[in-house]
Amino acid sequence: MKIRIIEDEALLADSLKTLLQLKGFEVEVVYDGEDGAEYAETGIYDLLILDVMMPKLDGYRVARRVRSQRLTTPILMLTARAEVQDRIEGLNAGADYYLTKPFDNQELLACINALLRRQGAQIDVLTYGNTCLDLRCDAPADADTGAQYQKGNAAHPRVGP
Repeated sequence: MKIRIIEDEALLADSLKTLLQLKGFEVEVVYDGEDGAEYAETGIYDLLILDVMMPKLDGYRVARRVRSQRLTTPILMLTARAEVQDRIEGLNAGADYYLTKPFDNQELLACINALLRRQGAQIDVLTYGNTCLDLRCDAPADADTGAQYQKGNAAHPRVGP
C-alpha cells in the first residue's frame, strides 16, 4: 500500500512516515500543499494523509483539486483545526475522514485501515525474500505436476481447470 503524506511540519511528517513504514506501508512525504496536490493528482496512491494549514495551498484546496480530477483516493485529513465548522469544510472538500491533532497512533492506524478497507484494498501477492505467494484466482499451475492451486491455499492443489 502506497501512502502520500502532505504535511508541512517536517518532524511530524517524518515521524508518521517512520510509524507507517514500520507497519509495512510504502510512504512518501511532501511538505507543502502545491507539491502535494501535484503528486496526489498522479492517482498512484492508495491513501493521502493531508494537513489543512500548509504553505502555498491549504489542505481543503488540495482535497478539492484531487476530487475535481475524479480521483477516488481516500483522503485522511490530519490537522490541528478541530472546530465543527473546520471538520465540515474538510469533509465537504473531499476528505473521507477528519482526525484532529493531537491524535493517538492506534486511532490513526485504525482510521487508515478502515479507509483502505473501504477501497477494497487487498493483497494479491505476498513476498518475503525469494519466496512469493500469489493469492489471485488465476495463479499459474505448478510447473512439475500441472496442478493449479486454490486461491489463498497453496497447500491444497486442485487438479484441472
